[in-house]
Amino acid sequence: MHVRGAVGSATVLAAAMLAWSAGPFAQGAAPQAPPAGQGRGAGGGGGAVAFGPPTVKTPYDDYTGFTKLFDGTFKNWLGETDVWSIQDGMLHADTTKTPGQHHIHYVGPGAVMRDFTLKVEVKLSATGANGGIQYRSRLLHPAHGGSIADPLGKPLPANITTMDQAVAAGITTVPAARGAGPGTGGARAGAPGGAGAGAPGAAPGGAPAGGAPGAGAAGGGGGARAGGPAGPGGAPAANGCVGEVGRVDAPAAAGRGNAPAGPPTGNPWQVSGYQFDMDSSNQYTGQLYEGQGRNIITSPGTIGMLLPGNCKILLGTITADPKAAVKPHQGLDGEWQQIEIIARGNTLTHIINGQVMSITIDDDPAARAPQGILSLQLEGSGQIWYRNVYLKAIDKPLEFPR
Repeated sequence: MHVRGAVGSATVLAAAMLAWSAGPFAQGAAPQAPPAGQGRGAGGGGGAVAFGPPTVKTPYDDYTGFTKLFDGTFKNWLGETDVWSIQDGMLHADTTKTPGQHHIHYVGPGAVMRDFTLKVEVKLSATGANGGIQYRSRLLHPAHGGSIADPLGKPLPANITTMDQAVAAGITTVPAARGAGPGTGGARAGAPGGAGAGAPGAAPGGAPAGGAPGAGAAGGGGGARAGGPAGPGGAPAANGCVGEVGRVDAPAAAGRGNAPAGPPTGNPWQVSGYQFDMDSSNQYTGQLYEGQGRNIITSPGTIGMLLPGNCKILLGTITADPKAAVKPHQGLDGEWQQIEIIARGNTLTHIINGQVMSITIDDDPAARAPQGILSLQLEGSGQIWYRNVYLKAIDKPLEFPR
C-alpha cells in the first residue's frame, strides 16, 4: 500500500467534499442534496461525510494509464514464427498442427516488469487448449541464461525464429514430447481436489499416490499429489509443513511445462515463472501455476500462501464455483475472456470476466520473483487467440530478497 499516496488522495478528496458542502451555505444558498453515492451516513454527527464503497465497477476497457503492448503485429514480440501467427490482428497459435509447448514473449520498452496491472483478452478452442499468461518470468534455456536478476538473458541470433532453425544451428535439441492428448493438456502435480476426489495421481478412493498425507495444491484441501520425497526404505517422508495444506516440491507431471530436475526443456523460448493458467475444460482456469518451478500454487476459487521450506497453506475460498465466471470456449465463435492480473509486491491476483479467481501471497523470499518478463503460451492440442494486451506499470524501487 502506498500510504503517502493514499493519505494525499484522501486529503484532496476531503477538501473537495468540504468545498462542495460549505460553498452554497457560505453564499447564503439553500442546502442542496449531495450527488448520488455521496450522501451523509445515518447520525452524521455534525455534518461528517460518510464514504461508502463504490457501487459501479470500472469498465474493463477503461485503459487510462495503460500502455498497449500488442499492436496487431509481431513488433516487440519474439517466439516461434512457425507456430505463432497474426490472424486478423490477433496473436494466434494452433497446437493441433504443431504439438508441444510454445511461447511468445514481449521484448519492447519496459519488458522487465515489477509491479503492474495487466489486461489481456483471450479465446480458447472448445477442446484441447491448455494455455497461460506467464509473468515475472525468465528465459532459462542455456541459449539465454536468464535469471530473476536478468530475466531476458542473452538474445538468440536474429535468424533463429523456429525450432528447426534452433536445432540446425546447434542451439538446442528436439524437446521430449509433452501433453497427454486432446482436452487434457497433461496431468498436473498437486492437482486440486478434496479427500476421496480421485484426482489425477491418486490411488483408488482418492488417497495420495505418494508424499506427505494431505499434500495438495493450496486450495486443494488435501488433493492428490504425483509423488513426494521418500524417507528411509522408500516410505513417504514426514510432512515438514506442520499444520499446512501441503508442500510444493512434488515432481513435475507430464504436459505441464514443468521440467524435472536437470537441464531445462529444449525449447529456447520457454520461460519459468508465475502463470495465469487456462484450459478448455476449465479445470485450472484462473489458478496460479509456476512453470519450471513450484507447479500448482493456488487453485481456482481460493486464496493461498507460500511459505519458506516449500510449504503452502489455504487461507480461504473466494468462490465455490469458479467455472461459472468463464464464458463458454467456442474458438473464434465464442466471447472474449477478459483477464486481469494484478501484481503488487508478493501479492498476485487473478481475475476473469470481473470475478476474482485466485489470490496468492508469496511469502517465500528464496523462491518468489519480484520482476520478470511477460510470455503468452499454448500447449496441449487446441488453439488460442490473444488481443488487447495492455499494461499499467507501477514504478517503485526493486528490492531483491535478502
